[in-house]
Amino acid sequence: MFDELLTTVKNFFSRFFRNSQTHLERVDESLYSWHTSRLTNLNQRTLVILAAAFVIVSFIYIEGFRPPNDFPQEHYVTIESGEGLSSLAQSLEEQRVVRSAWVLKTIVFLRGGQHSAQAGDYLFAKPIGAFSVATRITTGAFGLEPIRITIPEGATVADMAVIYEKRLFKFDSENFLKTAVDLEGYLYPDTYHFLPNVRESEVIRVMRDNFDTHIADFEEDIDASPYTLHEIITLASIIEKEAWKERDRKLISGVLYNRLERGMLLQVDATFTYTHGKGTYDITLAELLDEENLYNTYVHEGLPPGPIAAVGESSIRAALNPAANKYLFYLADRSGTTYYSATYEEHLSKKRVYVD
Repeated sequence: MFDELLTTVKNFFSRFFRNSQTHLERVDESLYSWHTSRLTNLNQRTLVILAAAFVIVSFIYIEGFRPPNDFPQEHYVTIESGEGLSSLAQSLEEQRVVRSAWVLKTIVFLRGGQHSAQAGDYLFAKPIGAFSVATRITTGAFGLEPIRITIPEGATVADMAVIYEKRLFKFDSENFLKTAVDLEGYLYPDTYHFLPNVRESEVIRVMRDNFDTHIADFEEDIDASPYTLHEIITLASIIEKEAWKERDRKLISGVLYNRLERGMLLQVDATFTYTHGKGTYDITLAELLDEENLYNTYVHEGLPPGPIAAVGESSIRAALNPAANKYLFYLADRSGTTYYSATYEEHLSKKRVYVD
């Protein structure tokens, strides 16, 4: 009897544990299935959210923060003193430095720089984004570097105006010409390094100071010369334009001295280049006879009223130290070779051979 009871109890617990295990396994499977499904759904939603966020951020970057496709490289922008942020941002958008004035204002505001845009001239040499633009205008990173500009020997004030206007964005060529017209020959030809926003008054000051520095080296020779500084510079400017090659400078200077000492007309063509923009082969007979042209050395004795070009040291030296010779005439062929003559007949003969 006891054995039967014991067997019955064992069977009961055995079935109980088997049923419990099966139930637990089913519950575990259900929980695992639910958890897996939830994770899958969460991952899918996360991916969708991340993708949408990426698209939105990319759109905002492209439309607001990235440099415009037509960014004006090597572009100068001036921020006036007291200019408001809204006006400045709108101006930069119109100039295509930034895509969006609103984005730029927002960046500047978040940086705490809504009242700190630095007045001045800025150079945007290459495309940069809105963050970089905001950084530069709030820190005063102007980006200006000196520009190397060469003024060649023989350049006139008018030539200089053209050269500078092409390189200096605040340069006023008309004002330069008005101011420098009386300084022809006294602005030294050289290589200069100017900031791109320099004004014409500073250019004139630097060039004139440079002239004074160089002319000081010739002070003793000028004091010993029978001619004044103005006459020496005028003579040097004619030599500068007439001498095609370095070896001819002192020889031509000697010819000019010989004619001046004899009271002969200088009859140089270079003055017509200055007054009419014409070379030797373009001057008309009427222009040669024009007495109203004070620079016409075919009708007016002596030197012209003033220099006709910027002069370098070589021409100044030649004007002060002419090569002694017997020549009274010279001419240059179309290749730049100069021929010298002591008599008019010899001069005409060489003209028929080398020029006509």
